[in-house]
Amino acid sequence: MLRSYGLAGLMTLVLFSAPANAFDVVNHDYGGRVEPYVSRLAQAEARGEPVRIGPVECDSSCTLFLAARNSCVHPGAVFGFHAPWVGGPTSGVVDRQMTAVFASAYKPPLRRIFLSHVRNTRGQVPGPLLKLSGMQLASLGYRLCGY
Repeated sequence: MLRSYGLAGLMTLVLFSAPANAFDVVNHDYGGRVEPYVSRLAQAEARGEPVRIGPVECDSSCTLFLAARNSCVHPGAVFGFHAPWVGGPTSGVVDRQMTAVFASAYKPPLRRIFLSHVRNTRGQVPGPLLKLSGMQLASLGYRLCGY
């Protein structure tokens, strides 16, 4: 059911109002189901919280936090990208619609790299992770955090 929405549509499902704080990703996060990440991203956006991704590993669904209007990355952070899939890790298939949602969450230079990686893995599930550092993301237009 969630796959019928784009990232913006998913984010509008969750609206909260509270004072602006910061949402810091300070623990390694290897991803998981998309919905909790979209929900947390929507909360941060609704509250006007900056999203700061610290010197940690942020893989898979965690990379959706890059879509926050006020996100920044630590130079030492490591991000892992792969195509989203449905089904189990040994019997799943790439979810093309969710892959498009992820791609739309990224800035155009990262989007091109991500989609190229997805094509090059030829639907392998789970696909190998494309790893990029915070510094590499900065070269693609992402803001570095000023800790």
